[in-house]
Amino acid sequence: MKQNLPASTLAQTIRLRTRDRSNYESVLQANVYLKRDDDDSFRVMMHFSEPVDVRGARFLIVQKQPQNDMFIYMPGLFKVRRITSKNISSSVMGTDFSYEDFERLHGVLADLQAEQEADEILSGRPVYVLTSYPGSDSGYEKITSYIDKESCISLKTDLYGNNGQLRKQMTVDAANLQYRDGIWFPSELLMKDFRDKTETSLKVTNLVNGMQLPDTLFDEQQLKRTEIPAISP
Repeated sequence: MKQNLPASTLAQTIRLRTRDRSNYESVLQANVYLKRDDDDSFRVMMHFSEPVDVRGARFLIVQKQPQNDMFIYMPGLFKVRRITSKNISSSVMGTDFSYEDFERLHGVLADLQAEQEADEILSGRPVYVLTSYPGSDSGYEKITSYIDKESCISLKTDLYGNNGQLRKQMTVDAANLQYRDGIWFPSELLMKDFRDKTETSLKVTNLVNGMQLPDTLFDEQQLKRTEIPAISP
């Protein structure tokens, strides 16, 4: 799974399509930038460009032990705010992804111990099954991931709330697994929230591995004013 993380940098353009319980849809677009540091830790910055009411918003994760640093900048507030463990399970821009979900999605969680269960077959593909128990700082009590043996991408992630009930499920259709520049990635995935009866699809519309990215892009002191690089096709 670590081999699917970039050797230096990765840049993506993503489209998030959210549907609420009344079937109303909203669409967000963002660029995601990831950089590996010399100590093999990662920094991730997400910049939202659409819709207009969140344009310019930025979300930064700095991987650290025992807990990552996370910051958000909203143009309407004119300041950078630290995200604490109290609101780590809050929605990111009204989507079904929490701040913690984005940590997990980009592989920048702090050290997390997992237990390996018996292997299974999922949609005709052999998978490893891993179960972890995140602890009190998480919005989840238990997480079970079904890891495709060929690509090492999670085809299904079951996220259980603190009441032991299945709260969310993130799925990837094997047809959407892509291999580019030495890494596997899902070109599209779906997050469902069973409690709120909502869902958000995430589609990668562009990906560049090894793009030169300045350190100011990942500095919380520069978060509200750093220039956002374009991602070329």
